[in-house]
Amino acid sequence: MSITAIADIGGRIAQIQAEFQRNMPTNRSFAESLNAAQGSVGPTGPAAPTGPVFASPASASPAISVPIGILGTPIIVHSGHPIADGFWAGRLPAAGQTWAGEIEQAAANAGLDPRLLAAMVWQESGFRPDAVSRSGAIGLAQLMPGTADGLEVDPWDPVQNLDGGARYLAWTIEEFGSVELGLAAYNAGPGRVREAGGIPNIAETQAYVPRVLDYYRQLGGIV
Repeated sequence: MSITAIADIGGRIAQIQAEFQRNMPTNRSFAESLNAAQGSVGPTGPAAPTGPVFASPASASPAISVPIGILGTPIIVHSGHPIADGFWAGRLPAAGQTWAGEIEQAAANAGLDPRLLAAMVWQESGFRPDAVSRSGAIGLAQLMPGTADGLEVDPWDPVQNLDGGARYLAWTIEEFGSVELGLAAYNAGPGRVREAGGIPNIAETQAYVPRVLDYYRQLGGIV
């Protein structure tokens, strides 16, 4: 769609909104008025969209996947920042959608696929920023205090926690040469992966790696 066409549509929306505000009908919302008027764009303009201009979000979470009928481009909105190509975030549980924007940013900073980071956080904490494990791991990415210190992040700050987790996972993947071994090292520690020469024979780690990869596939990732 050209910039001119988008501008024409924007002008038409503004016109409809102005008419609505002048008339103030009591039995029709602005969204309904706009949806009803979609087909009124002239034959020389862009084709009318087939879907609704406005769609109600599936949940009231801060991060929601919003179909924009006129432009036809779903985006994720979180903390006022649109995230392109955010279809994966709509597959997260509500708690995960709340942190989709921060996960996207942390993954971008670390050079990770955001779907992989989201899958790891899903398994680690279920997207609970206040989660604390029996071993003392903290927050969304379940950072141990010593690891957090080494990464120079505050594990109790959710954004810093995600940033540290993303950087640590990126390092383990690079260090061991595969996503599977990187995840194993994140869970069991790099030393145990080196000693085992692969995924350690630890029940928790043996279950952890395929669970994260399963979440990753659910989000559209390919291993």
